[in-house]
Amino acid sequence: MGPWRTQLEAALKQNPAHTALMDLKGQSCTFGQLDLWSAAIRDTIPAFAPGARMAVCLPKTISSVASIFGIIRCGGAYVPVDYDAPGSRSLYILRDARVEVLITTPERAKAWMDELDADQCLKVDAGDASLAVLQLSWRGLSPVEAPSDLAYILYTSGSTGFPKGVMITEDNAWCFIDWAARTFSLSGQDVVSSLAPFHFDLSVFDLYAGLFSGATVVLIDAAEARNPLLLAEVIDRFGVTVWYATPTTLKMMLRFGRMERYAHDTLRVVLFAGEVFPTEPLHALMTRWPQAGFHNLYGPTETNVCTWYSLPKLPEPGRTAPYPIGSPCPYATCYLLSEEGIYPALPGREGELLVGGRSVMAGYLQQPERNAGAFTWHHGEKCYHTGDIVRVDERGELIYVSRKDRMVKRHGYRIELGEVEAALHRHPDITEAGVIAVAGPSDEWRIHAFYSTRTGEPLGAMALQDFLGQHLPAYMLPDQTELMGELPKTSTHKIDYPALQRTP
Repeated sequence: MGPWRTQLEAALKQNPAHTALMDLKGQSCTFGQLDLWSAAIRDTIPAFAPGARMAVCLPKTISSVASIFGIIRCGGAYVPVDYDAPGSRSLYILRDARVEVLITTPERAKAWMDELDADQCLKVDAGDASLAVLQLSWRGLSPVEAPSDLAYILYTSGSTGFPKGVMITEDNAWCFIDWAARTFSLSGQDVVSSLAPFHFDLSVFDLYAGLFSGATVVLIDAAEARNPLLLAEVIDRFGVTVWYATPTTLKMMLRFGRMERYAHDTLRVVLFAGEVFPTEPLHALMTRWPQAGFHNLYGPTETNVCTWYSLPKLPEPGRTAPYPIGSPCPYATCYLLSEEGIYPALPGREGELLVGGRSVMAGYLQQPERNAGAFTWHHGEKCYHTGDIVRVDERGELIYVSRKDRMVKRHGYRIELGEVEAALHRHPDITEAGVIAVAGPSDEWRIHAFYSTRTGEPLGAMALQDFLGQHLPAYMLPDQTELMGELPKTSTHKIDYPALQRTP
């Protein structure tokens, strides 16, 4: 048993009477209760080989954490499935991962029994909920190859129109968790926010760096996380000491949270990640929370957090440029890829960021061609192509410049514009489609979708959004859709995206 699982067992038993989890609805549990409930789930799961894929499709509750921990404790790798995502997307993930066990609500299990090849359905109580544990078979489908030390698989947006599974091993996860817990001095005295859904990689810090350190974690579900006034009140109500969020969430709190109503003096660490944080609102937040240390964490899901930057205690007067993404974490190495080759990240250089080291994923599940293009071997080290263009300043800090491809980040989520296009193409009346991202107010990305129809008539905006909502999660839905008689093309008969960008 490696440190990933060893530390979980130790954390659950170290201080059984201490509160482990709380939510905004008044539910809570101690480490002792979490130990018992996750053990009950562990003991309900049939025996499988180490690293077997086991999915959790539940609302974000105490029982969902118990389910994840139960999977870890029985040696499985968990696959978090967004409970609110379209059913077609969830079923694709379950099938693609060849999930062998699915933990969900009895109602969802009943609805899916006809679509899933379930050998048995067991029931287990996990404190605040009764859960269904389905054992699945994928007869007629070839098995998948995955590492035996797999910890979890996170599915991210895919340019082919389907999500892709990022395989994270125990060591990939542990090197970050251990570093984060020590770097930010987490302890049983801390109260850590958990805003990220469990299928989003920011949740790894909340669940493991937080709970493994004996801290209390406050679970905030997706609907609650969209309410800035509530979030501002949560810090006061629970005495939160460590707050980890995307810049979008923090900007929303600053603008609409009426934070002057609440006491936020318990905050000592503020972490942000997932997208660029414009300097003006960041400085405003630093001024409002002067006692807290602010830290920028950077890294795609494929590398976890691989660089970090601690901001100065006071805002830099006159600064308008975003702060750096910083220096490599001790378990990571960074190189720059340019037309001339691969070089160390030295001052004055610019290029695509390549990341090597312990936190780099094992690969994409069932994606050999994508894996071949995602990695480069450099001096015997497997390095991941981030697709992010960075430069190195005179102090040796990495500065984010732009994206290399057509993926954008919005509200902390990575969105492949090709996946949005693929959803549009599924509509029976749409003949062609093109999707672009346009920078909106406060540097937030807005997604514009252009389409042509068989009849030349526009589709109803609400009806089209409803259709897309059957294939895409809410954060990927276009902000604007527009009918065109014919989309502009390049000389090679491809969609001319620069021309779409110029469309008034």
